[in-house]
Amino acid sequence: MATPQKIEIVDTYTEKFKEAKSVYLADYTGIDVQTVTELRQKFREAGVEYKVLKNRLAKRALNNAGVSALDEHLKGVTSFIIGYDDPVTPARIIKEFNKPKERLKLKVVYLEGKVFDEKEAKKLADLPTREVLLSMLLGALQSPMTKLAGTLQASMQKLVRTLDAVKENKK
Repeated sequence: MATPQKIEIVDTYTEKFKEAKSVYLADYTGIDVQTVTELRQKFREAGVEYKVLKNRLAKRALNNAGVSALDEHLKGVTSFIIGYDDPVTPARIIKEFNKPKERLKLKVVYLEGKVFDEKEAKKLADLPTREVLLSMLLGALQSPMTKLAGTLQASMQKLVRTLDAVKENKK
């Protein structure tokens, strides 16, 4: 039977899943409360939400948000990591968190309508940040212009030297 509290949770997370750029499902078995608190703080600082929901309620919220691809992965102990800005930020935080030893086990990642398994999700953490990618793109776009300007300047310098040489010969 649906209680008002459960209905409110489903409604709240339906909206959150609609707004999310990425949703990570992870198994948090074996992590103590203090460690989870530290992890939550790292996520919060990065604008990412970490939440443990009952699979049944999460499934309803995800389906209401139009995401049915995660249904088969909602088994066992599941935590939800919801990224609202940069979809790769949670992957970087999880990678850093798991450096000493793997404590948070990724199940899958839902990103831009696609489901990525654990191996593919770990590769996301190695992607450069948005700012780095933009600067690389800007550099790639700027490079031909710089080369063109250098070539034109070199040609002008040659012309000036040639005219100077002609001038010296005429004197």
